[in-house]
Amino acid sequence: MADSNGSHGLLEVNCRPNWPRWTCMAGNICGLCSTAIWFIVLLPQVWKNFRRKSVRGLSVLWATANFTASLINVFFVFRYLKLPLYSQISAVYMPVLEFVLLLQFWIYGTHKRKFKIVYSTVCGLIWGALIVVELLLPVQDFAEYAAITLWCIETFPQVILNMRLQSTIGQATGSVLIAMIGKTTDFLATNGLVMPLQYVVMCYFSTAVAYINGLQVGWYFDVEEVTNAEKIDRSENRMDSQIERYVTNLEEADTVKRTSPSPPRRAVAVIRIALLALLTVLSLGCVIGFCLNLNSYYGLFAPLSVAAVLIVAQLHLVYCRSSSFDINLETVN
Repeated sequence: MADSNGSHGLLEVNCRPNWPRWTCMAGNICGLCSTAIWFIVLLPQVWKNFRRKSVRGLSVLWATANFTASLINVFFVFRYLKLPLYSQISAVYMPVLEFVLLLQFWIYGTHKRKFKIVYSTVCGLIWGALIVVELLLPVQDFAEYAAITLWCIETFPQVILNMRLQSTIGQATGSVLIAMIGKTTDFLATNGLVMPLQYVVMCYFSTAVAYINGLQVGWYFDVEEVTNAEKIDRSENRMDSQIERYVTNLEEADTVKRTSPSPPRRAVAVIRIALLALLTVLSLGCVIGFCLNLNSYYGLFAPLSVAAVLIVAQLHLVYCRSSSFDINLETVN
């Protein structure tokens, strides 16, 4: 087994003692690939927001949870753990890119300025408190579980927003696809090497939800919808300079669907079936790897918990739509 200081080379660290040497090298290669992928994963999204001058269809809770987890992880990686170099590089770079995304919410977001100020102030106070606490106090357990929790749930707000809109027009398809590839290599590295338990748990949940997000992109795939959505964004941005108004994501999605021709149904069906089959295989692989890594069948409860969250969210959305419909009927009558 190579030591954790890397004396046997960059590709032979954090090795599993009873596994063949090539598995250790493969795991570290996957980790390095994952680091390279994370350097570009948000760039398509940042570029799309800049080009549209809009963040409609994106969840600010997703972006906030992402940045907060990365901020906690910086101290966790450098104060408490001895992780491979690729983990250290990613720990520094990701918060910077994620903060740029948050700035876009401030610049392009349609919420009123008062809401932006209050939200930014609250976030700033929380982030400042986290930095002070992690610098002054030995809070390894806190940092561990806080980062785990945030990274496990970070993509849920975006997935649930997509369910509500029945569209992924706010997301950059390139970022979602890159994230799926990155999560796959990250999962292979985490399960192929000796890594802390919190990284194993976090990697499973973040990978599983990333696959669900990818399935949504394929399920709601509509080239014409994206084209028309961009046209609507440009026209609304011209109007924003004259009239200040708030347009909800749901209203925007409904407008797009009413004005967009549907692509050939057969092509959409083929894309959906192929993507569903691929993600099903990948998800099963994640469950099997997770159980083997934990050396316990308790890992089978992980996908059940993800499914439970999505089912509850869907029931809530159905209830809200039903309540809204009832209110509209009463108004008409």
